Amino acid sequence: MSEIDLESILIGDDDVVQRARYTSPQFAAFEFERMWARVWQVACREEEIAEVGDFCEYLIGNQSILVVRSAPDVVGAYHNTCLHRGTRLAEGSGHFDDSCIRCRYHAWRYDLDGKLIEVVDAEEFAPMPEDVRLGQVQADRWGGFVWVCLDPTAPPLLEYLDPLPTLLAPYHLDRMRMRAYLSTVLPANWKVVVDAFNEGYHVQGTHPQILPWTDDVSLDYEPLGIHSHYGRLPNARRELRPSPRLGLAEGEFDEGEILASFVAGLGGLFYDDERALIERVRSAAPDGETLLSRYQQGRRQLLATRGVDVEEFADGQLTSADDVFFFPNMVGPIYPGTAIIFRVRPNGLDPDSAIKDTWFLEWPREGEDRKRAQRRFYPDWTERDWGIITNQDYANMEHVQIGMKSRGGQGLRLNRRQESNILHMHRMIDRYLTDS
Repeated sequence: MSEIDLESILIGDDDVVQRARYTSPQFAAFEFERMWARVWQVACREEEIAEVGDFCEYLIGNQSILVVRSAPDVVGAYHNTCLHRGTRLAEGSGHFDDSCIRCRYHAWRYDLDGKLIEVVDAEEFAPMPEDVRLGQVQADRWGGFVWVCLDPTAPPLLEYLDPLPTLLAPYHLDRMRMRAYLSTVLPANWKVVVDAFNEGYHVQGTHPQILPWTDDVSLDYEPLGIHSHYGRLPNARRELRPSPRLGLAEGEFDEGEILASFVAGLGGLFYDDERALIERVRSAAPDGETLLSRYQQGRRQLLATRGVDVEEFADGQLTSADDVFFFPNMVGPIYPGTAIIFRVRPNGLDPDSAIKDTWFLEWPREGEDRKRAQRRFYPDWTERDWGIITNQDYANMEHVQIGMKSRGGQGLRLNRRQESNILHMHRMIDRYLTDS
């Protein structure tokens, strides 16, 4: 493949997105060197390292980062390499016994704070400096996530995330727990995967079966610093209406059917007993309130019985999602009491492959002793039925990646409104690529 000139592939005033940004190994190398090495990114959920001595490995490109809980309220992160001969110290997730990190090769040991505490046959080495430690990686916590950053000069996490912590504060993501953890490899560039969950323009083409119960046209899109947001802002789903693309008039659709289909179609975002709630509000005698209003009030009571803090939410927000994109690689709908979070990463250094992790989060019942959700990994996404909507999204991605390489293709011209979040993401990538 011919060399690319970085200046020629940046987003210009015409907003054209060059296809090589999705296909070029050289552009992927620029991203690793200048963007992935400098941004804050989620390594794991705190609940994955709940006990002192628990660890979780995070892989980004060819870098392995070891996240360790060294004290009840202390989490650290280190470059996952022994200082002796470079061996990876741990893989996956698990627990370090005896409060130390032991290299499997020559048995050098480090304490949970990364300090070297034992060298076998130390007298046969040149004198060691007194405070030898594993290379430290910036680590911080917000929203129940552990975030890491390879750049020691990066701004503090809350500054990087601004204004998302304020926007999402009422959801108390730190109090949610994982119901399920699914991971797979997709045959597409990581940005192809993120794009699919950062706009609603594709619904009419990819998911026509959901148009009878979702208004895909009336979504708003907005940048939030380097991040972004979309939905019917600030109170999505204020009415139970099908897509205007269907051309249905009043009386040609049933609000109860729309509500039932909405909850069934997005089942991962709702609790099992919400279906019974729908039947109750549909059968209730008319009392001057809309069906949606009755459902929202019922959902408020249902969530409150589970212990969800709903005081800060207006009724409209109880059936609304904040679809938030955390730059550069995390996106997903967040509802009161539930969330589905997608984390997307390059698969090693391959521009044609991505790892997608899906976390289903929900509010635990008071006093519930919840077991840690085990990751289920599918190296080939077709090994599992992900549900019709996700299957449709995943099936698209390989076709997008193949089509991006066509010699007959021009640069991508994005919808100025409905794909504005995608363009914003590319511009933020360029900010990192050009900021020396």
